[in-house]
Amino acid sequence: MDDSYGIFTTDGETVAGGLHDEYVTDLAERLDESTASLYISTKNGIVLLGTAVNVQKKGRRPDTFIYLERTGWSGGLPPRIDLPFIHAFYGRVMRRLSEIEYEVRDPASYGDFFDERHKQAITGLLNSNAADYSVGRLLLGKEVVCVSGDRSKSLDFAVAVTEKLHSFLSSGFTIVVAKRTFRDADLLVTEKSSGTVHIDLNTERINDPEWEDIYRNMGIFAQNPAIRQRLSGETSRRTITERLVSEYKRNKKMSPGMEGRFGEFLTREKIGIVDRSFRDLSSPAYEPQEKKLPEHPKESDYGKWKINDYDREGLEREYEKHMEEEKKAKVRLLAVVGVCAILLAAVVFFFVIPPGFITPGHNTTGIPHITPSATIAPDMSLIITRLNTTPGNIPANLSGFGSAYDIMVLTPQDVTIAVNADYQPERSYYLMRYNQSVYAWALVNTTLLISGDSATFFIPDSGIYRLFTDREDSI
Repeated sequence: MDDSYGIFTTDGETVAGGLHDEYVTDLAERLDESTASLYISTKNGIVLLGTAVNVQKKGRRPDTFIYLERTGWSGGLPPRIDLPFIHAFYGRVMRRLSEIEYEVRDPASYGDFFDERHKQAITGLLNSNAADYSVGRLLLGKEVVCVSGDRSKSLDFAVAVTEKLHSFLSSGFTIVVAKRTFRDADLLVTEKSSGTVHIDLNTERINDPEWEDIYRNMGIFAQNPAIRQRLSGETSRRTITERLVSEYKRNKKMSPGMEGRFGEFLTREKIGIVDRSFRDLSSPAYEPQEKKLPEHPKESDYGKWKINDYDREGLEREYEKHMEEEKKAKVRLLAVVGVCAILLAAVVFFFVIPPGFITPGHNTTGIPHITPSATIAPDMSLIITRLNTTPGNIPANLSGFGSAYDIMVLTPQDVTIAVNADYQPERSYYLMRYNQSVYAWALVNTTLLISGDSATFFIPDSGIYRLFTDREDSI
């Protein structure tokens, strides 16, 4: 088998491994945005596994890496994806991170999934109605959305459904366990969803009272050894759906009433009608791509990158708390400035104004007056806060350089920030400001002075700023 892997930063930059084409780089950023614990894709003879993990290198700050691993198979069925298979995958994640001197601080499954005692199914969901219902929906071309607050239970359920689908995986499925919504997943297990939820794993309840029994029966029927053998190896999702419905009608003796209800089910659920596109994961996508030198974007083009509802929902959640903290910081800044003004007025009154000026005629010749050489007051016109969470929607052909900073100024001025990245003078660097109304980065027209450990630039007003440089693969 053809195996390869890649380890990426949250900006899609390669840390280790030979898997670094454009598709997986984009996928790595999406897995970070959704905080994915497990990603499984089986398309065009390739099994692609992924996970996002919190890591730390000795003497350095914690970070988040995304690990992706590709396994190809030729002919027949893909490898059986069960709990031992997933545990072996997580084992390779930890081993390959340790090879580059990184330790997993917060594994995707909160640690317990790596223990020896948890190498068997922990919830019994393999034989549950929810798993059979999911198999039925997936084989009939429908997506499944589940919610669960238990990460280990979520992983167990996703693997249980994948194992039941083994004979049909060649046709291509995407199964994801993530904290937030992940687009294009056939089976998504997440902590919460603002859309339709088919299964609540917290109670193992199916939210489909009208068609639950038919989907579940179709899922059980598809696992019949004879049916699996007839449909095994099909590479088209549409063909599997059509043949499964045909076999079900031919093998099940239905009364006229049941036959009518089944026909209504097919019509109302639009079974056999492909109503959403599947993104192919093809072998040629992993061939080395010819590098092209892109044109440098014009200043007027910055801030025009489009986002979708999923990105907007994620950013709103992540920055709701940040905006509240920013508001409090502004109040603190105004309070400090007010106190400094009062103190300065007191200094002027007691030390700078000559005695007797306020109360003329008062005899002060016998009282010595000391005037200080200088009034020392802190400069409170600037507050710089380094952000632990960097806004997404990174501009095309650029990558982040160092951290993002929330900078608050009372007047336009020069600002100096710390640079916690490797500065290379031969490369081009840009200062960009994050527009929180359209969730996009916009270029700031200013002169950058960058040294080995700091950068200085002029900004007109407060906002979130970050340095960017050209991606290495576009230079």
